[in-house]
Amino acid sequence: MVNLKNEGIDIAITCTDFGKTRYFFETILGLDVVMEFKVDKCSANNLGLATEGFTQTRFALGNTKIKLLEFETKDVKSTNHHAGLTQGVRWITLYVSDICETYKTLVAKGYEFIGDIPTKPKGALVLKGPEGILIEFIGN
Repeated sequence: MVNLKNEGIDIAITCTDFGKTRYFFETILGLDVVMEFKVDKCSANNLGLATEGFTQTRFALGNTKIKLLEFETKDVKSTNHHAGLTQGVRWITLYVSDICETYKTLVAKGYEFIGDIPTKPKGALVLKGPEGILIEFIGN
């Protein structure tokens, strides 16, 4: 077994539309940017992460960090050929206090949901977010 050092986890999202994705996490969800830095082409290549340099923007949500990757080139598929990736994460679950309020807030911002819409504060709600990621909200 691997002896993990902390309870946090970092999730990286390879962005094809960085501006739209950043807007969602920063403005719509209200997450704080905790770090932003560039990884140069040489380092990215040596680590086997990408063939091009990229900027990494990190948001904090408790012990979890969501990292958005903006590549210097718009050809994300060839940039990530080392790992055979085109885009990263497919599904994120976020916990909210009232699912009905979350629905109202996001609909007012122009977001559309897939699946059933809950009518009580507890329940689940899914929207297709930026980069095609399913964002599942669960009301407690």
